[in-house]
Amino acid sequence: MNLYNRVRKPAINLIPCTHGARVQESAETAGKSAGELLDYSVSLNPLGAPKLNKILAAAYKTIDSYPDNRYPGFKKAAAGYLNIAPENIVPGNGSSELIRLFAEVVIEPGDKVGIPFPTFGEYEFQCRLFGAEIEHVDYGMIMDVEPEGKKAIFLCNPNNPTGRLMKHEEIMDLAQRCIDSGTFLFVDEAFIELSDPQESIALFASSKDFVVVLRSLTKTFVLPGLRIGFAVASEDFAGLLNNVRLHWNLNSIAVEVGEHVLKNNRSYIKRSLELIKKEREWLSSKLNAIRGFKTYPSDANFILVDASTFLISSFELAQRLLSRDIIIRECASFGLENHIRVAVRKRSENRRLIRAISGVISERGSELAEKEIGIALKKGVIARSRINCEYYPCHFEGQDCTFCFCPFYPCEDRRTGGERIQRSAGGTVWSCAGCSLIHEGEIAEKVLKSLMSGKKLKEVWKLVIEPVL
Repeated sequence: MNLYNRVRKPAINLIPCTHGARVQESAETAGKSAGELLDYSVSLNPLGAPKLNKILAAAYKTIDSYPDNRYPGFKKAAAGYLNIAPENIVPGNGSSELIRLFAEVVIEPGDKVGIPFPTFGEYEFQCRLFGAEIEHVDYGMIMDVEPEGKKAIFLCNPNNPTGRLMKHEEIMDLAQRCIDSGTFLFVDEAFIELSDPQESIALFASSKDFVVVLRSLTKTFVLPGLRIGFAVASEDFAGLLNNVRLHWNLNSIAVEVGEHVLKNNRSYIKRSLELIKKEREWLSSKLNAIRGFKTYPSDANFILVDASTFLISSFELAQRLLSRDIIIRECASFGLENHIRVAVRKRSENRRLIRAISGVISERGSELAEKEIGIALKKGVIARSRINCEYYPCHFEGQDCTFCFCPFYPCEDRRTGGERIQRSAGGTVWSCAGCSLIHEGEIAEKVLKSLMSGKKLKEVWKLVIEPVL
């Protein structure tokens, strides 16, 4: 008997979603311990987890008993957090389980489901598992989507990976059209607490049968290892979801910690939002200043970067940064070629990220310079005014073109004639347009010979460039 003839057909060809936070896997690849790596692939609150030592010690005493599957204390705490009723709360073992639970209760084979692009991959994965037909909609057009004929529409707010936050009024219009059509609207607000909680539609969802809101404690309170989340739905629909969900899907420690953070959070959330806004602005400006990077405007605690004109591919950038002990999210799994997503972290960590990217640029620049040196060595001459070059004229006729890529870029030394200029995409970038030093034949020859002798770039700069500045 063939195994694949006896299992559900949608399960056979499904490819699991790619997520961030693969620290152990990255550590094994890099040959490092997980503690040595700085993880920018997962977007957690940069403020760090609240102090939980006492509550964890107390929760430890509960592990010899089953938790109350009704979770009355957790429901009450979550309801109080959002000013709704406990009957509107569906506890969950993190966001992924709640997305699966929704699909399990709602989706039947052949149902049409609207999902924006790009967005979190679990919506499509879980719906396909239950036989849905997916209709993709450009995220910028999601508010204009026609609900009629669809079983459900998914919306991530703020969106992952773009960081865009939809306003309350925009979503309410779509929500009402979904209600009128009998179409479920699933709104994932996992990041909204770290963006603008005022834009939540959780209160609205608590009174409407066809609107469901997902909330996560993972990102807000830095609790990924405990897996705590909850959904908000009407009393009737929440009742259905609670009847179907797995018994004891929250363990006793998760329950105790969840109740605690939901009851003690005002000051913590305020400080978190202040830190995220400040660091997001700083990090965005630094990323935009890197040649080949273009950041998307973000309202969340992460930033999407278009790296399609960067000097290497996003996959290679991720590999090179991993060798420098930093993990980033390469976004091919979102369907975005040559894009990366980085979390917003504390200033010292953000500086480390920028230094690492600068190191990759310098490393790649040196490789390109060595390539040109190799060509010159093979020819046995300095290649002056290479008018046969496909990029000629890059500067001016008569200049030496031994180095197509300046080995000292970006030197950041204004004495060369270089300067920081404004980019059309925002931010600044170091421009060499006013510098001709490396194109002067005598200087190019000295740099070449110094590099050939085994001197390092810093030594060559001091020996050859400094004297002419």
